[in-house]
Amino acid sequence: MPLQPSAPLLRDKGQSEVAASFYLSGRLEGSVAYSPAKHVLVRAAGGLSPNNEDSVSFHIRQFEVGTGTYWSLSDQWLVGALGGYGRGQSQRRFTINEFEYSGPDPSIRFNYASRFHKLYGEAFVAYEGDWATIGAAYRLSQVRFASLTNNGLPVDLRRMTRSEPMVFMRFGNRTGFLPWGQFQVALSTSWSPDYEKSVPIEQHRAYIKESRVFTSVGFVIYPHRFRRDADY
Repeated sequence: MPLQPSAPLLRDKGQSEVAASFYLSGRLEGSVAYSPAKHVLVRAAGGLSPNNEDSVSFHIRQFEVGTGTYWSLSDQWLVGALGGYGRGQSQRRFTINEFEYSGPDPSIRFNYASRFHKLYGEAFVAYEGDWATIGAAYRLSQVRFASLTNNGLPVDLRRMTRSEPMVFMRFGNRTGFLPWGQFQVALSTSWSPDYEKSVPIEQHRAYIKESRVFTSVGFVIYPHRFRRDADY
């Protein structure tokens, strides 16, 4: 799956943000965002999940770069948008039985491998309260497969669209106990609008397009806030 939506909480030129997240699925993601000019941000991110030899596994490596804008509507409200490009490769192995599949073989093993690149666009909004920041983001990604196989055989799917909303909460604020860092929890989902698992001829495509739910915990550092005289 592509990297999940982001919400860089930058408010002025020279500010930066470094974030790391751990997903309950075992995936790790990290990102760096920076504002080289007022209302302008640039961001780079990467993610991976470890490979293993289990019969059910998911392994991915990917990165993305993007640029966008942000606007402080008040001292509490922040909105922004960005878009960019990414690349990656993944492998997913699993087996289904007769209770999940109505085909002639009661035990079907899938081993998907892919290389892909993508274009994405997203928007976010955040509100900073006295003890926490809450927000939401929405990303739309166009994933294009350079190669996609199942058990070594090509799968007839060249591209797919992923719709990806996210809600998050960051604990702490700019004047609290830890002004330069925040703990974050996030819940997001990802799906393809044209996903139809019930169509037998589309079975291979369906397992790639099916929806997912992600829960993550992480920590965010704002390097510019280490300076005591920083303009937050």
